[in-house]
Amino acid sequence: MTPETNRHTRRPRIIVFAALGAFLATVLVALALVLSGVVSFAQGDKVPCNSLTTYDQVQAAMTDHADVIQRIRSVGAGSDVTVEPIRANCPTSDGQSEHTGQADQLGYLRITYATDAERDAIQNMLSDATLGVWATLEIR
Repeated sequence: MTPETNRHTRRPRIIVFAALGAFLATVLVALALVLSGVVSFAQGDKVPCNSLTTYDQVQAAMTDHADVIQRIRSVGAGSDVTVEPIRANCPTSDGQSEHTGQADQLGYLRITYATDAERDAIQNMLSDATLGVWATLEIR
């Protein structure tokens, strides 16, 4: 084997090892960013955080408007329609999630339904009666 041939066989190995090293370094940096919380794959709630009331007010609305809540629940056959208070996953001013257990945590009502007819009936009820808190409609 001549020195010329030896040089040509070493170059592809160096390129392969350099590419592998760069790939592993990228994976390690990505992993560090995910584990440290800088990069997150968690999806927040799709609600307007600036328009929400506190979670305590949402729970109070469940009690204060129990008749409307019951009418909404009775739209579905059996347990097709649910109404539940939800703690909103809204970021705070420092960018952190607000799941800290604070009394002023934001919240909303999640109303789930199974059919388009149930959704239409619930929307009609909500247009006639206000609950005083943000409510979302989600299909089951």
